Amino acid sequence: MILIANLLVGRGLADEACLNCHQGFRSSCGLTCDDCHRTSPPGELTALPDHPAVIRNPSMPQHWQQKCAACHLQQIDRFKNSLHYSAAGVIVQTRYLLGSTATLNFAHAQELWRGLTTLQPDSGHGTAALADRLLTQKCLACHFAADARQAGAGKKRAAGCAACHVPFDQQSGEPLHGHRMQRAVSDTTCLTCHNGNHVGGDYYGYFEHDYRNEYQSPYGSKPWFDAYQHRLQSDVHRQAGMRCTDCHKNGHGHDDRSANRYEGKHQTITCTACHGGFYRQPAKTNPEIPKFRRDIVAHKSFHSRVTCVACHAGWSYQDYGLHLFLDESNHYQPWEDFLWQGDFAITRLLQKQLSLSPGKRTPARTPNRLNRQPLPGAWYKAWTFRRWEDVVLGKDAQGNYAPIRPLYQFHITYVDSQDNVWLDSAIPQTANGKKGWNWDVYTPHTVTGKAQSCEGCHGNPLAAGLGIRNSANDRVAHPITIPDPPILPGTRLLNAQEQKKLLGSSEKYKKWRARAYKEQGMLKLFESR
Repeated sequence: MILIANLLVGRGLADEACLNCHQGFRSSCGLTCDDCHRTSPPGELTALPDHPAVIRNPSMPQHWQQKCAACHLQQIDRFKNSLHYSAAGVIVQTRYLLGSTATLNFAHAQELWRGLTTLQPDSGHGTAALADRLLTQKCLACHFAADARQAGAGKKRAAGCAACHVPFDQQSGEPLHGHRMQRAVSDTTCLTCHNGNHVGGDYYGYFEHDYRNEYQSPYGSKPWFDAYQHRLQSDVHRQAGMRCTDCHKNGHGHDDRSANRYEGKHQTITCTACHGGFYRQPAKTNPEIPKFRRDIVAHKSFHSRVTCVACHAGWSYQDYGLHLFLDESNHYQPWEDFLWQGDFAITRLLQKQLSLSPGKRTPARTPNRLNRQPLPGAWYKAWTFRRWEDVVLGKDAQGNYAPIRPLYQFHITYVDSQDNVWLDSAIPQTANGKKGWNWDVYTPHTVTGKAQSCEGCHGNPLAAGLGIRNSANDRVAHPITIPDPPILPGTRLLNAQEQKKLLGSSEKYKKWRARAYKEQGMLKLFESR
């Protein structure tokens, strides 16, 4: 051991010493093992059993300045300004809705996640006291600094820069290209985080099953993304062979230097860049790319404030009522039929504890995803009900009609290790006393070449924001399907006047609807009968 340690000190012999055991590990940029995994202050090295102290993952942010900045300073600076770095939308909204912060402030949100790496559980029992535990033990499992090498198939990845640039075989958990960073990011790598009925999974047509065991179908299938999946219609761009990075070309920040870094303001490529639109000619002249047609009814000026996906989304995620259950006890039997919840830490905990006799089961503990240190309790998850639906419309930050979805409809339950029930399906309140629920504007990645019919929005109470009901005159709607006001700046629900106009049937609408029927050849169909 002393001989190996001495060899590692010398740059010329570092590779030779390491490769005695780590056979086939070669760098793609001419660096030695020592360059990346040693030559650091002693406090930054990690002691390992029967192995010299090393930096296990030099692509983690604490090593960037010393290990990466000399060659990749621009990429680091841009990445620090991205949502992939800050997770600002998740952290700021969750804290605000659960009442732990009084304002929705994104101005200095880039480094908020760092404070969560040293979280000590709050002694309180309300939703505000649980907000950071929810973030660290559950929500931030997909943060780039959270290691997921031990996750289930579909979610295996490393942390740091390697989270995106070292793709894993999703069955074996081994790096696909050995010890080499990859400049290009594959869709499989994107999906290790962009799954679970969030944007990205829908691009491939993935929709999570309900979690109960009897919904595991087809028989004999295996979970993917740590849950079972329906396979719905995928996005037309996916069907054409386009990858995520064909549109999302720069994951290091999109050159977005705005102070407000959240999904509704984040700059990205738009449909009009390739297809053109009301106010823009297409930048690409590829004749195979369909172009915006100004001669059809759907593209008349009265739709100029409607986003493309409002009409061209084939379906929309509609998951209603997010039930989160923090259980610190050793009672695992109620969760026996809910092993696969999109979270392998929960699956592993349940499998281990349920294999023991009741008297040997220990109180639940799951890791802080940002530092892997165990914290009391496990967060179980369920939904009131889940659907794929036509879009619900709201207004985005640019004043356009855009799809919205229920993303934060919290019901929080908390049972401590002594079986005290502190919260029972509690609906949180913000610090200013409002209900802590929110519908977010979002972009379904379920685009179809042929847009939905006019009736997908016009006359549709769901699209107008009246909830799931048979007609606009039907007073019966499940209350949880009626949208709550979006909290992100500049976004809102449709007002009463806009709802009335959308649900009405004016003479002007009838005229244009007749023209649309004619365009679609419906009159010829009727005349032939």
